[in-house]
Amino acid sequence: MTSILRSLADFIEPTGMVWLLLSAWLIINLRRRQWRALLLPGTAWLLLTITSATGLPHRLLASLESHWPPVDLAALPECDAVVVLGGGMEPSRSEPSGIHFKGGADRLFAGLTLAKKGRGKLLVVGGGSVKTTSGIESEADATKLWVEEWQLSPVPVESLGNCLDTHDEAVKVAALALKHGWKRVALVTSAYHMTRARAVFETAGTSVVPVPCNYLSVALREHSVKWLDVPNATNLGHFEAWMHEMVGWWAYRLCGWV
Repeated sequence: MTSILRSLADFIEPTGMVWLLLSAWLIINLRRRQWRALLLPGTAWLLLTITSATGLPHRLLASLESHWPPVDLAALPECDAVVVLGGGMEPSRSEPSGIHFKGGADRLFAGLTLAKKGRGKLLVVGGGSVKTTSGIESEADATKLWVEEWQLSPVPVESLGNCLDTHDEAVKVAALALKHGWKRVALVTSAYHMTRARAVFETAGTSVVPVPCNYLSVALREHSVKWLDVPNATNLGHFEAWMHEMVGWWAYRLCGWV
């Protein structure tokens, strides 16, 4: 009974509600035999069903993550620095800690784990900018401050400042590597993002040791895939992440960044 109630509650959420409305629209047009009027709502219903109510988004995301299985930290070589890409934190004056953790926060904790295990002499954190009522604030600066205040890193922490994207992070790290004579860095980011991240860093001139984390697909988290489910935002988010990487890869290729 509890499972049924939870499923019914999912239909009250925006994704489920939109799916129900589209379904009702389709049924009305079918009963009225308005075949041409079925094209638009039918296409929208099919797209929403595939991306929010099936296991396809997990499979698509797993196709990216499967190239980067979890690494054996004990076998990982020591690097000159541990580079953590942004996307997991943002400065927040509303939070008691002064920082808000987002879905990609695994990246930071993976980087801290590497630092504690002596796999890098410096922890470098990246990230974008956040527009607040006080102005533009840096994710990387806020993360550095939080890590130092909590004394979480046994090695020095350096911020890349405001970065526009992964390419911007790669260019800034390449400049640091040239300045300090780094031979290789441990690159920490979400597994689904690693293919593009590694390519852009190496194109920028930095030799990297990939350390994937933040596995999102149920396949890589060793859970079973539901091939039919109640329409939900989680599946939509996974599909969006996969699509973002696909578009990002080709955009980076066009720019000559990978």
